[in-house]
Amino acid sequence: MRSNRITDPYRQPLTRYEKARIIAGRALQLSLGAFPLVEIRPGDTPIDIAQREFEAGVLPIIIRRRRPDGTYVDIPLRELLRSVEEQAV
Repeated sequence: MRSNRITDPYRQPLTRYEKARIIAGRALQLSLGAFPLVEIRPGDTPIDIAQREFEAGVLPIIIRRRRPDGTYVDIPLRELLRSVEEQAV
């Protein structure tokens, strides 16, 4: 399957800034009462839960990457996480 994307998720994995923003945003949602998508353990903080959700790949989030010409590419988080797993193998 060929993608029409210039920004190929296999060449450009998730940046540490994107990861931090995803976890922080999800932690904020959890602290405001959002339903957790993973099992809660005693003593967990919203950040702990958000990190586990991120690592489990259960967050329905789309990363929007802007191109130099002003257009953008929407990439599902699962696709970026899958590319990282494939590189590790």
